[in-house]
Amino acid sequence: MLTDSTITEERVRISGKGRELEGLLAYPAVDARCAALIAGPHPYLGGDMLNNVVSTLVKALASQGSVTLAFNYGGVGASEGGPTDKPSTMSEFWKNGTFQEEFDWIDDAGSALASLRQWCDLPLVLIGYSFGCWAVARNLQQSCIEAVVLISPNPTQHDFEGLSSCPAPLLMVHSDNDFTCSVPAMMTWFESIREPKTRTQFPASEHFFRGHETAVATTVLAFLKHHRVLGS
Repeated sequence: MLTDSTITEERVRISGKGRELEGLLAYPAVDARCAALIAGPHPYLGGDMLNNVVSTLVKALASQGSVTLAFNYGGVGASEGGPTDKPSTMSEFWKNGTFQEEFDWIDDAGSALASLRQWCDLPLVLIGYSFGCWAVARNLQQSCIEAVVLISPNPTQHDFEGLSSCPAPLLMVHSDNDFTCSVPAMMTWFESIREPKTRTQFPASEHFFRGHETAVATTVLAFLKHHRVLGS
């Protein structure tokens, strides 16, 4: 457990479907206003709960009053499970951009969300980054979602139909030079999404936002405060 003057961070275990997952839970020293789940990038692209964007968001959200949970997908870090034939699935991933076992990671996000709901009875915020955007969108059937944040989604690869049934305010954050999805494709998709929605485009931040992590976190916090999920 790590503690500073504003937040506490602790490693937790999450009960998944037939496996236990590793999580990082951060919470404020004072009363929390909401609970936030952060689903990180694809494990085959180095995605874990210590990712630069994820870890920055964890600390920023907790410091502003959110009980925040990040987690490792099955087979990553100390999380159990993962694809049994990693070479085969990795080959399929680089060939087709997806493989069937990814749905187990979608389930992992659902398990993390269920644990967060069990641990604290607070309004929920769902945040996805990269692959995590799809994981979040596939778990929007949960009730009491106060806000949804998608960072670097790829609508040319993933289905975000679940957004249509969720009325919560949506923030979409992307870069103008993201190699996974062009700006025109991103804009066409964003224009098709239901209201209320907000879009923030960062210049020359690529897909990974290296050096721009704090700016991304500030954008997310401002959105949540505007919708009175955080702050006064």
